[in-house]
Amino acid sequence: MIKFKIDDKGYEIPDVMTIGHYVKIYKIKNLFSDDYYAAKLLNLVTGAPVEDILETDYEQVTFLAEEVLKLVPQEVPKFKDRFVLDGVEYGFFPNWKDISFAEYIDMDTISTKKEDELLDMLHILAAIMYRPIVTERARHDFDIEKYDIKTMKIRAELFKQKLDISVVLSAQFFFINFARKYSAYFQLSSVMKLSIWTKIKIAWSMRKLIMNVLFKKSTVGSLSSINWLEMIIQNTSTSTKKRWWKR
Repeated sequence: MIKFKIDDKGYEIPDVMTIGHYVKIYKIKNLFSDDYYAAKLLNLVTGAPVEDILETDYEQVTFLAEEVLKLVPQEVPKFKDRFVLDGVEYGFFPNWKDISFAEYIDMDTISTKKEDELLDMLHILAAIMYRPIVTERARHDFDIEKYDIKTMKIRAELFKQKLDISVVLSAQFFFINFARKYSAYFQLSSVMKLSIWTKIKIAWSMRKLIMNVLFKKSTVGSLSSINWLEMIIQNTSTSTKKRWWKR
């Protein structure tokens, strides 16, 4: 954590880029093309008034702004299925097939929001996906707290203020890239005359396959995780199509 003073008032740059800070930065679309972007960046992260920052030494402001930028993930973060925050260990969905109707609806509602609205709800999405671990059998084999809207809201505010944005982005980047590369496969359900419940089951089954590949990719020999996914999705798509034609 970097601490500094302006007019004898103390401010600090946190050790991580929190969800709240990340959202503030990226909601200002023209921030990095602004002549005073360094001052505004420091203002967003530390709360120091822009007018006071502008009167501070140029080299100091530039240095501090660069330190803030170092906190923003420059590459796709490695996926984390668990982490510790304020002494509590949180885990990612251990079983997609066991997802409740409430969880699905809440996440689906958030994921269909417009870009700016989705940014404002990243902490809520994180609080749905990551919950306290209640039972642990192995490092990647555990049960998490039952979904509860009341505890989720409290957890969401904690995540907004303290959780490293890389935790959320690690899951989001993977699903976004996967959806782009294999969008043709996901169009299958819109072509077939399937019920909404069948579509939901297919969608979450696909995500379960993705999670299996993430945690077991070391068992696929020389195949990369992406090649392995491609083979799985191709086979799943073909078998699903055959079952539909039989019906």
